[in-house]
Amino acid sequence: MCVAVQKQREPGSAKDGNGGPGPLLCLMALFYDPGATTELFRTVDRVHGVFYPRCKNSPVIKHGRCRKHLRRYLCKDCGRTFNDKTDTILHYRHIWMGNWMLALWAFLCGPPNGVSINHIAESIGCAYRSTYYMIRRMMDKIRGLPEGILSGTGETDEGYIRAGSKGVPLKDNGEQRTVPSRRGLPRGPGRGTFEKNTPMMTIYHQRATENEPGLTIFEVPINDGKTLAERAAEKFEHGSRVITDEHTAYKSLGEAGYDHPTVNHSEGEYASGDLNEIHTNNCECRVGLLKWWLKKHRGVSKWYLESYIKSFRLVHNHRHYGVNGRLLAALAAILDQYPGRQGMGRAINRHYA
Repeated sequence: MCVAVQKQREPGSAKDGNGGPGPLLCLMALFYDPGATTELFRTVDRVHGVFYPRCKNSPVIKHGRCRKHLRRYLCKDCGRTFNDKTDTILHYRHIWMGNWMLALWAFLCGPPNGVSINHIAESIGCAYRSTYYMIRRMMDKIRGLPEGILSGTGETDEGYIRAGSKGVPLKDNGEQRTVPSRRGLPRGPGRGTFEKNTPMMTIYHQRATENEPGLTIFEVPINDGKTLAERAAEKFEHGSRVITDEHTAYKSLGEAGYDHPTVNHSEGEYASGDLNEIHTNNCECRVGLLKWWLKKHRGVSKWYLESYIKSFRLVHNHRHYGVNGRLLAALAAILDQYPGRQGMGRAINRHYA
């Protein structure tokens, strides 16, 4: 692991308040050094060894350099050469490694509310089109991350996000463009729908314990006929305690073998139980944080809403790991080396213990 991203524990470091470079300043120095950024990229991407993507488990030897800082390899089976970028998100992309990693950090690991793509493009000196393509590739990778199964005591609720036809041309391009609603006008009756530019999303939250922080899963459900209770049963282990509101769609959870206490919002009840432990406040809190995180984009397309939501899920579930830890988690997710949050937590603790 590059020395520039090591967590500083020595006396007199920035953590003790006596001067010295802090973690953010170390990251800025890392992004400026092409050798250090390439080393970090190689360390995460080649964590399971070096092999040619078309000839897996074949012997590989070093074969010189590519663009000074990238290593070139030779596959002994097929005789082809490849470098550190081959079969990654940066393959055939002429973007300086430091700019790419700075964009990754700014979008997923930087300020709590994130940074807009336009501001990232200005900061790294790239065209908006190139930066947007780069961020879109990142979000597509994150969208396919495994979610795992929640257990213990959890909550589930649904929320609605304002998302329309942003980015869709006025001319017909194969998609039905919807007319944006004017500000100040009251919303129509009934629950939000995809056609009304207010798609529904479901939130599943596993409450924190003494040994593990909370875990949240976001999903934009598709119209496949499943009820909210059936979707919740897919996210929680059988027998878990799942707290919901009084929505009738969750009634079958108790019959499916789950402990299913409810809180009745329609009667003004927002917490109940001996210790007021029956509530869905964690889900509602995360909906508010998600909307705050999405504000910087000045609206998102409803066709790509799930990619933005899954990106926020990665940001939120790794918020406890510090500046350097969040960068490692995001980098592992982009390079298809993400071992899950527990595995990622062990890897981060191993490097920064």
